[in-house]
Amino acid sequence: MLLALTIVMLGAEAPPKAEAYPSGGASPSKSPCAAQVRGVKSKPALAKFPVSPGASGRTLVAQVKKGLRKQASGFADKRAGMVLTFGGNGGSGQGVALASRVNTALREAYPSVFQSAATRNFHDLAASAGSISMEIYFINNGCDKKGS
Repeated sequence: MLLALTIVMLGAEAPPKAEAYPSGGASPSKSPCAAQVRGVKSKPALAKFPVSPGASGRTLVAQVKKGLRKQASGFADKRAGMVLTFGGNGGSGQGVALASRVNTALREAYPSVFQSAATRNFHDLAASAGSISMEIYFINNGCDKKGS
């Protein structure tokens, strides 16, 4: 989470002063939203969907896409700062491994949303094999229409 916040804050820095451009070139323009970045939202978007634990990479990506489209609509124009993924699949090591595979598939399925997100993989002891639960914390930008 700290890494995501640091990356966001680096993008919000003020542009260099005009004397940094000795050739008389114009300074870069600052986004009107840059000063309004507020960090990661405190309330996560929740998603729960099944996947096939033994699915190949392509099949798993398709299952993640389908599951998220049904569970977390409206996320395609956002960026995730942190994702907690809980996988059910027998023993704790297998559930964590499934969650890890799902997070890899997530980045491939929606790179503009999840590529820079911090992810954590967990095992859900109460879940059946192939069950995935996610807590997705989106970056809260002051220019977002929906706020926090």
